[in-house]
Amino acid sequence: MIDAVIARLEAEVPELTGRVDGGRAFVDLIRSKKLPARSIAAYVFPSGIQGARADAASGAYTQMLTHRTSIVLFVQSFDRTGSTALDRIDALLMRVVRGIAGWAPGDEVGVYRFERGQLVESGAGRLAYQLDFSIDDQLRILS
Repeated sequence: MIDAVIARLEAEVPELTGRVDGGRAFVDLIRSKKLPARSIAAYVFPSGIQGARADAASGAYTQMLTHRTSIVLFVQSFDRTGSTALDRIDALLMRVVRGIAGWAPGDEVGVYRFERGQLVESGAGRLAYQLDFSIDDQLRILS
């Protein structure tokens, strides 16, 4: 599902084309304690799964699952206050939200919902903003 989200972002948000990576690249970035080399970069990764009430009737185990996906955006800022980056990131955030919310990556799952967004880092000439989305699916195991 993460690859589908990356492809969708690159298709729907032109300034992210060729600038979106997955979870492994994000982990490597954090471990290296460096910032992305690009002025705008995005990282997409699974950020959790939550199960709802289960049902084990009729020879099948079913349970609704909510999959969470996070997108962290980095935007370069050259001014002290970050106001230039804030202007840029605000428009970018809404393009990302409109590109993912309401979209279904396949027939077997629901559609993505926007959950929340928050500033996660500001400094060293960069702003990092995390957007969280969720999508419902059903776990079905036949006995």
